[in-house]
Parts: sequence; structure tokens; C-alpha cells
Amino acid sequence: MKQQLIVTIILSAGLLTSCDDDVMPEKVPLEVRQNLLATFPLAFDIEWEKSGKDFEADFTVHAAEHSALFQHSGELTQYKRAIPLAELPEVVANSIAKIHPNYRIEGVEMCVKSNTIYYQVVLKSRTAELEVVFAADGQQLQQPHWD
Repeated sequence: MKQQLIVTIILSAGLLTSCDDDVMPEKVPLEVRQNLLATFPLAFDIEWEKSGKDFEADFTVHAAEHSALFQHSGELTQYKRAIPLAELPEVVANSIAKIHPNYRIEGVEMCVKSNTIYYQVVLKSRTAELEVVFAADGQQLQQPHWD
């Protein structure tokens, strides 16, 4: 019983320290919060965290998970939303099948940065998982996957 309590305390402490980038809404600049709601007026369940010098909001719109990255000034720099596999452009799906034939698509996010759309895809095989990024034309990009 005593060991269970110690394990529970250690696990709880680990969870608390893993959330140290979380930011209370009142600590987020007003311009950032206003721009989020102006851009995504139906956003709810909004959670904020600090990402370098920027602020990242994780939220829900119409049952779809979204994330948006804002500069301190309030400027939206990029955003993403989870999409169903059916919304993945056929050219991207075909590229994935050609480049990664032994993987299946596990999840897809549509991302927008500088008015350019790209797709982040999680692929799984029997032994591995990949996070890859594709342009809307089906080209695999070398840019990092935005977690």
C-alpha cells in the first residue's frame, strides 16, 4: 500500500512537470486571445501554452481538434486541424502509397502557413511509426512535423 502511494506521487509529479509550458489564459496577451476568437469564433475548450516566444492554442471547432500559433503581437503565424482521411487530397494519398508502401495512414492534419496548405501525416507499419509532411501537390517535404 505504501509503495502504491509512493508510485502515485511520483507519477503525479511527473505529470505536473510535463505541463510546465501551459499558460493560464489571463497570462496570454489580449491581442493573441482576441485574434484567436476573431479567426476561430466557434473555438472552445481552449488551452494555451508557450512555444518559444510564441503562444500556441489548442482548441476544438465542430468536433475537430485545432492548434494555432500566434506571435506575442497577436499575429497568427500558422494553424492546423485534424481532418478525416477522406479529406486528404488524392494526389497526397497516392504519393504516400508510392513512397511508403508498407505503411498505413494513422492520422492526418491540414496545416496552413503563409497561405500555403500542407498535410502532416502519421504513418504506421508493423514495426515503425513515421511523421511526414506533404505539400498539397503530393511532394513529400523535409520540413519538421509540427507537434
